[in-house]
Amino acid sequence: MIFDNEDMSTESLYQKYMAFNKIMLEEHPPIEIASIMMIQGLTFFKTVMDDEDYQKIVQLMYDKRNEVKTL
Repeated sequence: MIFDNEDMSTESLYQKYMAFNKIMLEEHPPIEIASIMMIQGLTFFKTVMDDEDYQKIVQLMYDKRNEVKTL
């Protein structure tokens, strides 16, 4: 979750990650990058969450799937 006092560092991390993605897009198809990002994200969640919270976040992603916007 993003808290008010972390907004700047979260925004900075997001910008760095998007810059990295831009570089990767010059060399690789978007579907490959997206697949790796999804696997990494789920792996991070599974690593730091107990099973109940992991199941909740995966369900939330599924429930919100139609609200995702394009870049």
